[in-house]
Amino acid sequence: MSRNDDKAKLRAEIDALRDYDPERLRRRYHELTGVDAATFGARFLQRRCAHRLQELAFGGLTAAELETLAYIADHDPQINKSLREAPRSANDSRGVTYRREYHGEIYEMRSLGGGRYEYAGKIYTSPTAIVRAITGKSHYNGVAWWGLKPRKD
Repeated sequence: MSRNDDKAKLRAEIDALRDYDPERLRRRYHELTGVDAATFGARFLQRRCAHRLQELAFGGLTAAELETLAYIADHDPQINKSLREAPRSANDSRGVTYRREYHGEIYEMRSLGGGRYEYAGKIYTSPTAIVRAITGKSHYNGVAWWGLKPRKD
């Protein structure tokens, strides 16, 4: 059988996947991958079966390529959550000083730990209370104002 015949046979097998009912697709997916496909949709199964058939016909990734991809996954913070920098939170450790510019002046708040904060020599129980003391307004969220958590845009 020629290479063109092999390609034509593969193409026909992939095209036939469109005519499979969902149960037949699940069985074929399981045959090709060994994975139960009970929760996957038909379009997903068609694409995955086609991919696997092509991989079997033409070959998959080399060991070096797989190793490279594993390295990238292990060292990329977008993929590996354990590498991500933790966002600053209102419960940061004691001694951390936060700075914020407001109307041209720099304000500082220091975390004392245990939910206590110091500003201008006074102790407060929340970042919001300090913002209220600075701005005179009560509608600001102190955690967002000080940048302790990312703002939702």
